[in-house]
Amino acid sequence: MEDIEVKPHTTAGVMAQTVRVTKVVTCTYISVLLVGMGLVLGASIILRFFFDQPVAWSNTITRYAYIHIVLLGAAVSYMEGSHAQIDVIYQRVPRKMQLGFDLVHNGVMLFLCSVLTVMGAKHVVNMWQVHSPIITGFPVGVVYLAVPLCAVVMVIFIFQRLVDLKDRKEG
Repeated sequence: MEDIEVKPHTTAGVMAQTVRVTKVVTCTYISVLLVGMGLVLGASIILRFFFDQPVAWSNTITRYAYIHIVLLGAAVSYMEGSHAQIDVIYQRVPRKMQLGFDLVHNGVMLFLCSVLTVMGAKHVVNMWQVHSPIITGFPVGVVYLAVPLCAVVMVIFIFQRLVDLKDRKEG
């Protein structure tokens, strides 16, 4: 993505700031989960090796954290443009057609993320009543929460890309 100087009180400036804050919050959340996973698994290994008393819930909680890390990491990767892409045709077409491709791509992604947000939220609500058999009182809906969170992060970024497309079209 191109670094463009934006004024903070314009739509592009507000969206750019929103994306920056969203990225920082998401990366911080991922980092906390990753450090927590390392600590829990490390403690479990030490307890199992030295005291023959492993922590029963360590694998379950790290699996749940890993789901959040992977899905939100995919959203951050999408924000940074680090996902796989084939742009042989895209680079060879005129600029107006590139804008059309971008518009179609963002529209499809917006639709898919909207579906993931709505359907994911429904699953979260349905699974909130189900509790993990290993971690008493832990609602499984927390695990399913990763899907709508990932989709919402992507939607925020897609809105910024659409604003950038509008500015690129006008410029």
